[in-house]
Amino acid sequence: MAGAPTSGGGTPWGAIAQSVGLGVDLFNNAAAARKKNSILTQGSRQQSRAGMESAGTMGTFLEQLRSSRPNPAAERGAFTAALGSPRVSGPITGSSRFRNDAAGATTGVHGYGGNLADLFARIRAPQLQRQREGETIMDMSNALRPIQARAQDEQFLTQLRAGMVQPNPWLQQASNMLQQGGQYATSQGH
Repeated sequence: MAGAPTSGGGTPWGAIAQSVGLGVDLFNNAAAARKKNSILTQGSRQQSRAGMESAGTMGTFLEQLRSSRPNPAAERGAFTAALGSPRVSGPITGSSRFRNDAAGATTGVHGYGGNLADLFARIRAPQLQRQREGETIMDMSNALRPIQARAQDEQFLTQLRAGMVQPNPWLQQASNMLQQGGQYATSQGH
């Protein structure tokens, strides 16, 4: 036959078919690997976004924790209001000295009440601060929970998508046919 390679000096058709088959197989596997890498890269970006979102949320709540100091003046006011306005009173017809003594006693009671209110406010302040901190941490946990759930869902879907990537079966079959045909042709001396 004119132009057909011979076993004496040309390239055998079997070796060419095997090489083409290997090339198709390499191309097919590389395409699948690129697709899988693209899916994994996208999943990594989504995880990074979730991390940034949770870091921002935590930063907000940490700032709230830093500023969660009880207001002693407000606490003192609450205790003073609870004590009421005690007065020492007497009969309307009492002497001026009695009225002065009653006013002095009222001032003393108010001073004593103010001291008690200060003491109670200082005793209660750490408890209130821990309570506010606990509430802030609970709020932070509640705010982070949906972010974490979304990130876990995305990670699962990414792994599922990446696991489903397979080389093209038609190209795989064509590669196998070329390689087997090339082996047969080589064994026949073509």
